[in-house]
Amino acid sequence: MLDLSGFYSHLLALLLPWVRIVSFLQFSPLADSTLIPRKVRIVLSLVLTALIAPLLPVTSPPAFLSVALLTQVAEQIAWGLIFGQLLQLAFSALQTAGQIIAMNMGLSMAVQNDPNNGTSNTLVSQLFNLTMVLIFFAANGHLLLVTVLYQGFVYWPVGSALNWPSVNTLIISFGWIISAAVIIALPSTVIMLLIQGVFGLLNKISPTLNLFSLGFPLAALAGIISIALLIPTLSGHYLSLTDQVIHQFDLLRTAHVSGQ
Repeated sequence: MLDLSGFYSHLLALLLPWVRIVSFLQFSPLADSTLIPRKVRIVLSLVLTALIAPLLPVTSPPAFLSVALLTQVAEQIAWGLIFGQLLQLAFSALQTAGQIIAMNMGLSMAVQNDPNNGTSNTLVSQLFNLTMVLIFFAANGHLLLVTVLYQGFVYWPVGSALNWPSVNTLIISFGWIISAAVIIALPSTVIMLLIQGVFGLLNKISPTLNLFSLGFPLAALAGIISIALLIPTLSGHYLSLTDQVIHQFDLLRTAHVSGQ
């Protein structure tokens, strides 16, 4: 006679990790790109599940089609989303910095379609994003994705529920994007502020000067120079942002343990 209980436990041992991995790939950097076909993502999630699931501890499965099973499926989706979005922080911080620089240059209306996520970004933000993709693979960021995914199962195994300290830590982590973006864009912002101040002073001294025809080209030129000086440092910014993201994972783990 076929042992359905054993088959069910083995099925859940693969199903629940697979749900988390699919959710992780849906929200993690680059893997969430619309350029990657959905079938490729599903096959990749199955391969990762086959590699990771045998390394996980065996847990008692919930009853079939029970509230506990649906709750665990929802928890795996939530954990995958959290881990993917935390890794997305480094990209989001630099993209936000690009938006700030473009706004200071007067190029906030110069937008381009981003094929990765189907949205429109400013040209400066798109330039930073493409540079970040190259840095991501050069710094073995794809290996970091797999490492974070596996460590997530180690520290937050299947059955771990979200608690309020973890949610509070996540809110602080996402607020950190804005501060990081402002710090990166601060030098160009100061340069633009000085240029606008000089033009304001010249306008007071000689109101007949056509500052509009002079101000925009000089502001754009200063912005291009600041971008040229910033791009060589993007790799260092990415590494420091990645270290900060890993630190956020440690804070999340500490908050999760303290809330249990």
